[in-house]
Amino acid sequence: MYIIKKADHRIHCMNDAAWENANVADVTYINWKEFGECPNTTAKVLYSDYGLHIRLQTDEKPLVATYRTQNSAVCDDSCMEFFFRPNEKDKRYFNFEFNPFGTMYFGFRYDRYEFMNPPENKRFFEVKSYVDESLWTVQFTVPFDYIDKMVGGHTKNMFGNFYKCASGTDHEHYATYYPVPTEKPDYHLSETFGAFVLE
Repeated sequence: MYIIKKADHRIHCMNDAAWENANVADVTYINWKEFGECPNTTAKVLYSDYGLHIRLQTDEKPLVATYRTQNSAVCDDSCMEFFFRPNEKDKRYFNFEFNPFGTMYFGFRYDRYEFMNPPENKRFFEVKSYVDESLWTVQFTVPFDYIDKMVGGHTKNMFGNFYKCASGTDHEHYATYYPVPTEKPDYHLSETFGAFVLE
């Protein structure tokens, strides 16, 4: 179970001190052994009165980034992802995927095949992507007002998973926070999502 702690303010900066209090999720579960080793990847989530704040970080080298258009196949690049179902009684879920440019894939789904790509862009979700000599970090925010509009209200108990992948690179790899018990990589199985609980 991942406990989402509350911040006392809306988080804007990537170096906000509030992140020091967030629980760390190690995205290191290797479900499919035939693929390459995964880079060290971690995730953190906090919430404020405004919404959910998500921070993903990896030491992947070399980074690959080719896509610059929203909803392009960023999963083929170096990619970090967060999928979550914000209402425990509603099977629909959001999937957010990012490459090092900060290019975002954003879907709202029932499953892999039944979905829509809403028009909200990376500016709406306050996406920030930063690469230095050792780490690549992505941060974004999902407002509760928006979540509630899409699913009719969020609940204290949510479900989701963090993912790391790079499916179109020379160092193809797949890692998850919660295990995904499938024969081949498939992140679009909401029944495999684990618990995320608002503290």
